[in-house]
Amino acid sequence: MITDLEPHIRPLVEALNATGVVRTFSSCEGHFRPDEQTIVDRNRAEVRFVPADGFPAGAVEKLLAFVLTRFKSRHGLIPINVVGYKLYTPIDDETVDETYVLELRPFNRFDPPDRKRSDTDRAVDQVIRILALWSENR
Repeated sequence: MITDLEPHIRPLVEALNATGVVRTFSSCEGHFRPDEQTIVDRNRAEVRFVPADGFPAGAVEKLLAFVLTRFKSRHGLIPINVVGYKLYTPIDDETVDETYVLELRPFNRFDPPDRKRSDTDRAVDQVIRILALWSENR
């Protein structure tokens, strides 16, 4: 059981893992208050994952496409923009790591921190409902 997840992102991590298509390995619930800022941009929530054993990259991409298109058609881009992408990270001179990222970023970076938190939490719930719909239609 995963025990060190931040509480605001835990439900989304669990919902993604429950699809059986992906295996998550990193997440961040988003840190919006000025005292939570670091040199790295933390004004977003995200989950990083790879295909689960036995699933090709295409299955992950279909899942992401389903989530992203449903979210945009149902909820738009404001107040939270939900995006997914494949991240290529160089490991050494020969190796590039490939992972997927589902990111929930407040559209207006000037919104107050409490609004960003509540908007992000609502978007997490909305994405979880979309993942449940995907599972029902599989």
